[in-house]
Amino acid sequence: MTRVIEAKRRIAVFDGHRLSDRAVDRIARAAASLVLLSSDALFDETARFRTLCPDVDIVDGGLVRGGVREAILRAAAQDCKMLAVATPLHRRRFLLEAVNGAIDAGEAGHPTVAVMVMRDNEVPGDVAVFSNTGEASGYGLAFALEIALRRGVSVARILPKKGLYVRRAAEVGHRADVEAGGYGVKVRYRKVARPLDTVLRGEFTLAVHSVLDVIGRRSTRAEPGAPARIQHDANVDAVLWLLRFFKGDVLLVGDAVRLRDGRGRVPEDSATEG
Repeated sequence: MTRVIEAKRRIAVFDGHRLSDRAVDRIARAAASLVLLSSDALFDETARFRTLCPDVDIVDGGLVRGGVREAILRAAAQDCKMLAVATPLHRRRFLLEAVNGAIDAGEAGHPTVAVMVMRDNEVPGDVAVFSNTGEASGYGLAFALEIALRRGVSVARILPKKGLYVRRAAEVGHRADVEAGGYGVKVRYRKVARPLDTVLRGEFTLAVHSVLDVIGRRSTRAEPGAPARIQHDANVDAVLWLLRFFKGDVLLVGDAVRLRDGRGRVPEDSATEG
């Protein structure tokens, strides 16, 4: 059986010229190989990454014209379950593109794609994995345990006191729990009234948050493949707050994201895709 937690992983990097050397070092510690994607033909970071990461296989993934949305699909096609990016200049636009990329990847049959927002410097602390709404992904827990293992810290699982806790791909989370226990990764559980506030006020090196089915729609007048318009979805908004106020790295886990209406129903045409 394929292991859920990987000591080294194939990771895609988007616009590596915007990443600090310290951020590149953190990525390299987790990477078996790096696939470099760029939105600007003027920047070729291959030589820099080979200098900074001499023990990592560096692959030129080529030019990406569609921003982070297209980069997520390209990463998935290159067998990368994680895409590393710099702190976005325009948080909301970046997040909407990332969610659309996760929707596209899910419709293309890729079970999950995680986007890691790398800060310039590493922040000390444990890894926080949480859900502000009670909805989470087993892949989110798996990535949290994996990164905690690499950074030599514990995982803080922060759950809401009220509301039903729902986890997609639960079997992935269960297997990751078992594997991480074998490595000695410690997990602390906390139930709090406001999970997002707890993470923002705490000291954590990384915050992991899932985005599952989101409230939104595609225009009936738009061409096929047009991006979806996302409304104020609670999970999306939580990640937006992390991008703005959280000092550590942020991991957005898009787990086969689908569009749903305001009543929580996934339209039939979306439910049958992928």
